[in-house]
Amino acid sequence: MPSARPVPSALRPVVAAAAALVALALVAAGALVSSLATPAGALSPAVVLTSDFESGLDGWQARGAASVSTTATGARGAGSLLVQDRVDPWDGALIPVTEIFEPGTTYTIGLWLRLPDGAGTADLRVSVQRDLDGQPSYETLTTVEGVSSQWRQVTATYTPGLFDTASLYVESVSSPADVMVDDVLVSGVRYTPDLSLTPVSDAVSVPFGIAVEPQDLLGGRGDLLAHHAEQITPGNQMKPDAIQPTEGTFTFAAADGLVDWAIEHDMRVYGHTLLWHQQTPDWFFQRDGAALTTSAADQALLRERLRTHIEAVADHYRETYGEYGTPGNPIFAFDVVNEVIDESQPDGLRRSEWYRVLGPSYIADAFRYARAAFGPEVLLFINDYNTEYPDKRAPYLRLVTDLLAQGVPVDGVGHQLHVEVGRSIPMVEDTIEAFEALDVTQAVTELDVSAYRDSGESWTQPPADRLLEQGYYYRDMLAMLERHASSFESITIWGLEDSRTWLRSGAAPLLFDGALQAKPAYWGIVDPSRIGATPTPTPSVTATPGVTPTVTPTPSVTPTPSVTPTVTATPSVTPTPADPRACRVAYTTNDWNTGFTAGVRVTNTGTSALSGWTLTFSLDGGQRVTQGWSASWTQSGARVTATNAAWNGSLAPGGSVDIGFNGSHTGSNPRPTSFALGGVPCAVG
Repeated sequence: MPSARPVPSALRPVVAAAAALVALALVAAGALVSSLATPAGALSPAVVLTSDFESGLDGWQARGAASVSTTATGARGAGSLLVQDRVDPWDGALIPVTEIFEPGTTYTIGLWLRLPDGAGTADLRVSVQRDLDGQPSYETLTTVEGVSSQWRQVTATYTPGLFDTASLYVESVSSPADVMVDDVLVSGVRYTPDLSLTPVSDAVSVPFGIAVEPQDLLGGRGDLLAHHAEQITPGNQMKPDAIQPTEGTFTFAAADGLVDWAIEHDMRVYGHTLLWHQQTPDWFFQRDGAALTTSAADQALLRERLRTHIEAVADHYRETYGEYGTPGNPIFAFDVVNEVIDESQPDGLRRSEWYRVLGPSYIADAFRYARAAFGPEVLLFINDYNTEYPDKRAPYLRLVTDLLAQGVPVDGVGHQLHVEVGRSIPMVEDTIEAFEALDVTQAVTELDVSAYRDSGESWTQPPADRLLEQGYYYRDMLAMLERHASSFESITIWGLEDSRTWLRSGAAPLLFDGALQAKPAYWGIVDPSRIGATPTPTPSVTATPGVTPTVTPTPSVTPTPSVTPTVTATPSVTPTPADPRACRVAYTTNDWNTGFTAGVRVTNTGTSALSGWTLTFSLDGGQRVTQGWSASWTQSGARVTATNAAWNGSLAPGGSVDIGFNGSHTGSNPRPTSFALGGVPCAVG
């Protein structure tokens, strides 16, 4: 689930703000305010905080075990803030912003960072702590890698949610090295959307939804949300770690706030999610601090915990808002089981802790518990990502087919559709058509379209032509979905506006920009004639040959949420007639945090057909392949080998095959520079 955030640690629950905070390009701090263009519908930016440390601490304090003082070494003046005596990474320097920040206002935060001479390097963070009703939230604004004894200028944007108290602070990722801070400048602006625009919900023939966090209900964001959506999906507030962080202790306040808002605005609520391998507290899988075994007693304990959790959620919303299906209760659907497919496993099921202890039976159990708890008025969904890929589609289809054959109450199938410009829309349609043969409804649950094609691209704002291309892509995707409207319960976009996407900075995957203004992506859905002067269809990409699914009695499970691999139109290649074994490789990636998803298109540009193939290349940046599809993947050191699957080994002259993998990196993800097919070097591009 791309909305995933790191699980809080025992000492300090650091919540990565990937879905809420976007790091901006470096700018000169002194020109920060004057360089901010005021967008339509926005007030002029106002400076709310400055600290130059020329005559004291300027209100800054020590955080944790640290101590703070001023020094005579400044970024541009004669003084700066020195943070010393740090023991843990979260020890640092803070300034209270309770009386400075306002919920729903967007702030641009600029400052300078360095380490003292001789201190080496460290990765530093600029963060915010918000406390509401006694519960702290920790949000990382930006991470600055490799800070040394040279001053670094940094800016980030931040939109706070509700709080009783709040503080802005500097910390580090791991090293407790001394830190120097200077020339802090914070300005704020409150954006106002154009509510004269046609609501997106009016342009989509099925219910249209947006996934949201509490910050999205505030100010202009709340107005924008209410204007365009018919339903909402809580991004994180209904996940197991949010609802039941410790056994028997249920915390519904954040989720209830979203439900209350939906009721006030006459919206439906799509619940997300009851069971997931991520964002589930460790205690679910432990007894007295030790990992559960596969003993009958431990299996019974885990099943009881699952049933109790589902019943508690269902009972709470029934008791609070009335019986499901009545006007007072807006919850109409719930993701019961999320991301349980892993196409690399023989049975197609993810090897999670749920699977380790219970085997595949937990999937059917979860649906049966949910039907008993919620009753017939709530649609029960299974949800997954990458379902458009044939090798993921096959076990997903097989699992749902098996569950239905067993009488398991699966009402709906969710397709996340975290894609990027160029992802094959015909491949998505093939998946939709495959599930239309089953007695289920379908939903697009988490649609967004990254403007990046691969990790080699990086920008503060996407180029205008890429935003136009994104608009055409949304146009073509929604046109395809409309052809299958009768099969869909709803279509949901994963996020309201670009500054709060879970993807990396510059991906700009949503319909509205950070200033709450409509993008070409919006017009792609509402009025494609307004995208640009010369609309052109999204390039069609030939889908990888499908796997013929076979029904097996074992349910399936899926890979870890990851950004869906980039698929782009195959470049035109003129084969060399003299070389019967020529080849070309197109390699694209989508990165997030320390993970990435790679798409690899292999084209046979030679004159002879291949009856089997092996592709080799090197990942020279320390990356590791964690999971692959459409091929058999192995890695030895930096060398990666992909061998054809049983169904895609035949590659005619001019033919292409799409394969891919999930991987991990340590902050840098350089692209492979050379590929070989059967030992023959391939052209790249």
